[in-house]
Amino acid sequence: MRAIAFFAGVLMATPSMAAEQLVFYTANFPDATSVQLSVLNNSVSQDGDYDVAIGLVETDASGAIRYEDTGRHRARVRCNYPAYVSVGTRKYPMVIASEPSLT
Repeated sequence: MRAIAFFAGVLMATPSMAAEQLVFYTANFPDATSVQLSVLNNSVSQDGDYDVAIGLVETDASGAIRYEDTGRHRARVRCNYPAYVSVGTRKYPMVIASEPSLT
C-alpha cells in the first residue's frame, strides 16, 4: 500500500517523464534478483485523474536484465477522495494522509 501512495505522490511531483523511466517500486529477492516497476508515460485525464502505463524489468545480481516486459500495462490513479489505483476492472483503494491540524 505504501508503494501505491508513493506512486501517486511521484505522479503529482513529476510533470514530464519523457526522458527517463521513473521506477516507483523495487522488489528484491534472496537470490539477488530484482524486479522494478516503472512509469513509462502518464497523462492527466479530463476528470483530473492520471492515466499511466507501467513497465516491468527483472535484473540479476550483476544488474543484467533477465526479463523486460515490452507491454504497457494501463492503470488509472485517482489522487482525490476517494483515492485509488485502478487496473482493468479492479480498484485498489489508497489511504490519503490528512494535513495535520493546528488546533
